[in-house]
Amino acid sequence: MLEGNGGTQMKRQIFLFHMVTLILALLILLAVGGGVLHLMFQMYQEQAVPAADSRAGQVQAALDGWPEGYFDWRELDWQLEELDYRLVVERDHRVLYSSLEGFQQELYGRISQDASWPESGTLALQDQGVYIVGRQCGDVVLVAMMEPQMPEMFGRPRPQNEAVLIAFSVSGLMAIAIIGVFSLLFARYQVRQILRPVNALVQAARRVEEGDLSTPVAYQGEDEFAPVCAAFDHMQQHLLEEREKNACYEQARTDLVAGISHDLRTPLTSVKGYLKGMRDGVANTPEKRKQYLDVAYWKACDMERLLQRLFYFSQLETGNLPLFPQTMDLGEFVEQFVRETRQELAPSGGRVELRGAPAPHPVRADPEQLLRVLNNLKDNAVRYAAGEGPLVLTLTVWRQRDRECIRFADNGPGVPEEQLPHLFEQFWRGDQARSSRGGEGSGLGLYIVKYIIEAHGGTIWARNDHGLVFEIALPCLEAE
Repeated sequence: MLEGNGGTQMKRQIFLFHMVTLILALLILLAVGGGVLHLMFQMYQEQAVPAADSRAGQVQAALDGWPEGYFDWRELDWQLEELDYRLVVERDHRVLYSSLEGFQQELYGRISQDASWPESGTLALQDQGVYIVGRQCGDVVLVAMMEPQMPEMFGRPRPQNEAVLIAFSVSGLMAIAIIGVFSLLFARYQVRQILRPVNALVQAARRVEEGDLSTPVAYQGEDEFAPVCAAFDHMQQHLLEEREKNACYEQARTDLVAGISHDLRTPLTSVKGYLKGMRDGVANTPEKRKQYLDVAYWKACDMERLLQRLFYFSQLETGNLPLFPQTMDLGEFVEQFVRETRQELAPSGGRVELRGAPAPHPVRADPEQLLRVLNNLKDNAVRYAAGEGPLVLTLTVWRQRDRECIRFADNGPGVPEEQLPHLFEQFWRGDQARSSRGGEGSGLGLYIVKYIIEAHGGTIWARNDHGLVFEIALPCLEAE
């Protein structure tokens, strides 16, 4: 799911995040570096030395007037110091006296290598805004150097190129620090955005673990996590529905056990009563003993049917219902069922009619299970469809394309339309079934019918048509 549009959206967000971070980093670097360099240039511009120094003439005069062979360099240095100059004296490139400091010494070292001082008069030079005046005085060289007017940086004045290099390095470090802070903030934001749906899913999983299936995932985004959260909500809804359905099934199972226990108790009490009557001599004639035995036998048959239904239900629940399909003619099978059912319903005035059976209707089915289907439909009709008049069952067999169909209809009142979709649910019993005769009805008969038909690859549905109608469709033999 994350590889679809959602995955593309996440990639787009991450790419956009990195591009914004990169562009912002470059802007910060340019802004900080440009600002620092601008300040540096402004500082040096404000303290720049003018193109000509008004004191240079006085310095030249002081050097020209210094007599050869006079070695009191301190006196000359004092004169130059009043003019903000410093003195250096050297012989054969050996310094004899110097009052230069830091930057002046470095500058003089570069200049003195290539400088050629005149034997008469003075020579004035300018380097990096600093004036230097020198002359050859006998065998020594007198050089006066102006005190540089430079901003101090890290404890001492520095030339502009050195200051620019230091300022650029410092501004780079500052920009890196600012970029790191902004990158950390953006990364925290991005991680928080990514973890927000993850945390919502974790909280939802904990709620599910605690049994809360009704609270949806608290996430309304439109990224790739939105379908994941929606799927989680759908799973919660499905689990909630299954839990409610299972609760209903458990309650129905409890009701089933209670109902069957009650249904078993009634015939069992009758069997015990009639057997006790025979043992106590109440049935003292052959006719009465036969009557007692017949009643006990039929009550025992009722208990057997209830137990057999429970047995079938357990087989359905475990998926172990045995099927032994064989080739058979559905029309002949239904015709045989109709003959047997006529004899069964005749004493009570009931009738069974068969329509459309003569044509061949080949199917492959388990005769025992198919007979159980028709018997369950018959029992359902006998139990619920019998009304004021006699019961009439109508069975129709026909072929429809690749299906062999059976229509099983009664002449009863039918069921309410809203109950039709629930007829085949296990343990379900409508109001009509609850008020049926004798209190019977476990809610398993039609569920077993549907299970057997679907196990044969067929379908069954119910509708009202002057009574309750069941229509069954099974694959015909040629369609397999």
